[in-house]
Amino acid sequence: MRSDVSSETKALLVLSMLRGVGSAALRKIGTVKGLGQMSLNDLWFHLPRKLAENIGPQELRAAADAAEKQIDLSAASGTRILSSADEDYPRLLADTRDDPQLLFVKGHLAQTPELSVAVIGTREPTNHGKVIAQRLTGFFVGEGWSVVSGLAIGCDAIAHEAALDSGGHTVAVMAHGLQTIAPSRHKRLAERILESGGALVTEYRFGQEPMATNFVKRDRIQAGLARGVVMVQSDVTGGSLHASRAAIDYGRWLAVPFPTDQDIRNNEPKVQGNLLLADGLLREKADLLRCGPSDLKNLLILRSRDDYQAMLRPAVSSKVDDPPTQGRLL
Repeated sequence: MRSDVSSETKALLVLSMLRGVGSAALRKIGTVKGLGQMSLNDLWFHLPRKLAENIGPQELRAAADAAEKQIDLSAASGTRILSSADEDYPRLLADTRDDPQLLFVKGHLAQTPELSVAVIGTREPTNHGKVIAQRLTGFFVGEGWSVVSGLAIGCDAIAHEAALDSGGHTVAVMAHGLQTIAPSRHKRLAERILESGGALVTEYRFGQEPMATNFVKRDRIQAGLARGVVMVQSDVTGGSLHASRAAIDYGRWLAVPFPTDQDIRNNEPKVQGNLLLADGLLREKADLLRCGPSDLKNLLILRSRDDYQAMLRPAVSSKVDDPPTQGRLL
């Protein structure tokens, strides 16, 4: 196997190729000392007994070959494979209990990844939503933050483009292997991200095509890579709520811009989530975010530009030790 992948990551990559070995098993095995120096037989010994019983030498060799292929594909495309055992694995992501044990990174992560914000939202923003996505992204770039999003149509693409146009750093989290770009219309945007020094990131190996079930996990990774999430616009059932719920679940802040009077008068469906989180009953907000009422202390409603500074104050932690005390905290 290639030497540009750490020995610990190689070991975890091999094990990930075995049927039944998921993140939970990899997370436990990843803490074993000397993992990178173990033989295939030694790695087998550290598998959960129920899994190991169904895995023999032939399966181990096939897993090693499959891992070798992934490393070759990664090297050919300029992609790094990181694991939670590597020093440059994103610390904010490692602080979550959902952190993928293997991460494929094409391009460059932020020089200060702890200063990252996820800017996400509906695929069909109103005119005000487009303006707010650009304005908030420009604000964070001006503060030296990296902007994380999902390369999707709508608010995601607007955030990436605004970051690039402002000379900032941006990371696109993908729901598939890096052999492709989805949606295909954003291939040029992905190229711009890489050309500008940004990164494409995924937990999915080469060859994995987009699947509907992958997007929820992708959304949680967006939140995991960031100190907080800005949900630009969403209805009450939108996919943007996955990352928003994850932010609250991880103890990070969630910022929600208040809709304009025009969008409220027009009863725009894509701002109903924002409206509920701003002015709904406490229980309604907690139900939408699937959290306890006490967790709403990390919910910030942005009613004007005066509230933007509050997003810069939380401590860098998987749990917000010092949540914003000004602005519209609910």
